[in-house]
Amino acid sequence: MNNSDLIFIAFSIITLINVARAVSSLRCLLYRMKDIDPLLYQRVNGRVFFNTEGNYSKQMQLFHYIRRNEHLHHFDEYFIYRCNKVKKIFTLASYLVAANILLIPALMYLDL
Repeated sequence: MNNSDLIFIAFSIITLINVARAVSSLRCLLYRMKDIDPLLYQRVNGRVFFNTEGNYSKQMQLFHYIRRNEHLHHFDEYFIYRCNKVKKIFTLASYLVAANILLIPALMYLDL
């Protein structure tokens, strides 16, 4: 195993850990949303959010809700904190996935 393989494996492990953190943070947000804002929970189909029967368009409503910073107008401070945390972690995870995809051809080309 050469250096490029080790770099790729280490970077992939870091990416997988951050994606797992993002999913866990989203689960926690949905759990809190059920108690804090039941109407939003129903609107984003929170009961079956991670199941196969979950409606994709309703799941995207939560993504757009957080992306457009609509959560900043919510009455509960903890909910705002959770939404900000989910947004930061998902941004980090998406950057890591993109960098990981770009890292594959770079390591193959450099052949370290």
